[in-house]
Amino acid sequence: MNTSLKNKLLVCDLDGTLLDAQGQIDEKSLTLIKEFCSAGGHFVVCTGRMDTDIQFIEEKLGVKSEYRISQNGAVIYDKKNQLVASATIPLDYIKALNEVIFSQGLRTEVSNLTNRLFPSPRDPENVAEFVDSSIVIEDLPTFVAEKEKQPTIYLTFGTKKEFEVIHQKIEETLGKDKVNIVMTSPSSLEVFSNKVSKGAAVQRVIEWLGLGKDQVYVAGDAESDTSMFPLTPNSYAVQEATAEIRAKAMFYRSNVGEIVKDIFQQTKGAN
Repeated sequence: MNTSLKNKLLVCDLDGTLLDAQGQIDEKSLTLIKEFCSAGGHFVVCTGRMDTDIQFIEEKLGVKSEYRISQNGAVIYDKKNQLVASATIPLDYIKALNEVIFSQGLRTEVSNLTNRLFPSPRDPENVAEFVDSSIVIEDLPTFVAEKEKQPTIYLTFGTKKEFEVIHQKIEETLGKDKVNIVMTSPSSLEVFSNKVSKGAAVQRVIEWLGLGKDQVYVAGDAESDTSMFPLTPNSYAVQEATAEIRAKAMFYRSNVGEIVKDIFQQTKGAN
């Protein structure tokens, strides 16, 4: 075994990074990731998806993460399935957020540590999860206000103009920067704890493993991934990452397998 790989950490986003647009991983990348893990390397998935989706992918690929970072950093489990960190929205913000967000008449879903809470069923064709963790709550605003004690994310669907109204009203009610308010796509807005980011979650993992920044490699393709990039000189944009995302990373590679090759080559050169 190459013992020097025990001091290497590879952190990957899922969609558009480890997985392609069809939710698949190329065989060469999978083989190299398995070699990296077998040689003692630390592998971590960091995604906006729920933890159940990470577990599904791990089972499918035959790869086990050292830690599983889900919901863009709000939830972290270790490989023993123990919840080791979480960041929920402060309960004293919930009433104000409910009044602003639900009053707009847009479809809003709320996530907690383990499930997505829906106001009504979705069209089956719009289910993007690998594992459907949704629960339909008939009166979701009341449920969130009175019974849901660990909300992590409000996800609202609409237009940029409608999101600007929500953003403004939240800041008028709570104050600026009390929560993160992020347009995660042209048709979706997420509100979550201001302590949450992929970068903050990965930084915790780095500290738990006792690694230096030169020993860490991070890979992503979207804006939410860029908070990981300043943590290490080994930051990579991959696959269909835009020019803007590529400019924020140190390197570009076509897939994660090419990053693993870099790790092997640099480790070999250091020996």
